[in-house]
Amino acid sequence: MDFYQELVFLGIDVLVLVVCGNQYLKLRKNCRALKEAPQLPIDENLSERVRREPDQKLKYVVIRGSVTPVGRPLHSAMSPSVTGVLQTMTLTEHRVARAVMGFWQEEKQIIHASSNEVPFRIVNGKHGVEIVNGLSAELLDMDTVYENYEPSSLSFFDHVFGLFSGVRQKGLQTTEQLLRDGSFITAIGELEVENGGLRLQPPTNGAPMFLTTATKNTLLNRLQEAKSSTLLKVILCGTISAVLVGLITRKIYKRKKMEREERRLREQLEKSRTERRSRLRSTNLTQEQRCVVCVENPKEVICLPCGHVCLCENCSERIQLHCPVCRTVIESKAAAFIA
Repeated sequence: MDFYQELVFLGIDVLVLVVCGNQYLKLRKNCRALKEAPQLPIDENLSERVRREPDQKLKYVVIRGSVTPVGRPLHSAMSPSVTGVLQTMTLTEHRVARAVMGFWQEEKQIIHASSNEVPFRIVNGKHGVEIVNGLSAELLDMDTVYENYEPSSLSFFDHVFGLFSGVRQKGLQTTEQLLRDGSFITAIGELEVENGGLRLQPPTNGAPMFLTTATKNTLLNRLQEAKSSTLLKVILCGTISAVLVGLITRKIYKRKKMEREERRLREQLEKSRTERRSRLRSTNLTQEQRCVVCVENPKEVICLPCGHVCLCENCSERIQLHCPVCRTVIESKAAAFIA
């Protein structure tokens, strides 16, 4: 297959195209949902507005307020004086690994990750909205309250082992992030009435939930920029795929054309051979000059290693195992002519 390389590149490009295409459709859907989402103030009228909905639920809304824990807040594990409502702890390994081409490159791998949360609300004055499943938000802006990197002290044996294994550790990084108590954030999700109070949760229609310090317009601009960038990737990958398909189609066309020409040449040779045999038949071939199988065409093929010239070309294509004269195993054949 003379276009194997193009097929490999096409497969990789189509895979990237599918990933970028799905990402673009997701970003376009998120942009449309965010653009259509109303921004509502947290006040005494918000609860009444939600209750007027048929299922006492607003599918996608934007609210802004200050983070307030319901009960005791979380204390930072590394900075106990800092409090918050959402916490993540991450242990990341920094290492150098040998790439496919043999070059060494830096990599990061998360070894351990944990998270904690306490019930909290977004409030504006005396009114507030409870946030449910905040850690499942697609965008979650939290402050980094602790970050520490400890380089590894490797022995000579570790360096030698790293050369053979292709991986050498550089160090470990510990990071703690918190959504601080009192942070002013924008919350985007599904708003409903539950047990007489309001709560905002991940939408049931598949739209993303956001907890961010950015405003609605700023977040919308970010999503639109990401959508435009992804669209360029889709166009680029689509163009490459079209070019590769064109190259493969061109090679297939040339191959089929060559096969047709070879088939036509074989037919011409077969016709010429048939005419030659007809002329030979008209000269009254002797029994010794005729094929021992069909007893019609002239002998044209010698069987090796026995050396019997006993087959015409047509019968030679059908008889592959044993010589029809002595039953010796046929190892090879060669053209022959009997005058």
